Amino acid sequence: MSRNPLLAADQDVLVDANIFYAIGRPTNPQYRRFRSAVQNAGVVCNLPRRVIGELGGPETDRVRTALDQGWAEIIDAPSPTDGDAVAASDIAKRTIANETGQAEHEVEKTDAILAGLAIQYVRDRSSGGIIVLTDDKPARKGIENAVRAQGYTDTITVYGLADIIGDDSGDSMQLI
Repeated sequence: MSRNPLLAADQDVLVDANIFYAIGRPTNPQYRRFRSAVQNAGVVCNLPRRVIGELGGPETDRVRTALDQGWAEIIDAPSPTDGDAVAASDIAKRTIANETGQAEHEVEKTDAILAGLAIQYVRDRSSGGIIVLTDDKPARKGIENAVRAQGYTDTITVYGLADIIGDDSGDSMQLI
């Protein structure tokens, strides 16, 4: 299998819960293709604790398998004292609220936290860049706006699942 040109071993990959919902259980073809893409690229998916909570905890089969096989790890959210991370989260939250017509206080916190976490990773870690994976269109726009506003467009990129594994219409979507 060829390497995915969007992922590289020197990148940090932050993953939203909706990616793990989309790939389904370990027996699902999308799960296997995602795992292969990640493992072949030599990256580890960083799952914020809030994401793990949305997925039902670290013992759910999709999470436990990824953790046990070493291609995912659980990480903490940005410190509320990191000004750049808080500003990025606020920008993402405002964008998501505008995109969805929700009040800002009703916006899913994990989506906004991913923007702050990406900024924090760029500042605190020496890496080849940050990839944020989300299939939530308002969240993607929010994170992209935060990245642009903070001046990190050269080091942070947001992708969806189809960007990583393609869009195989032969896959059956498994609802959980």
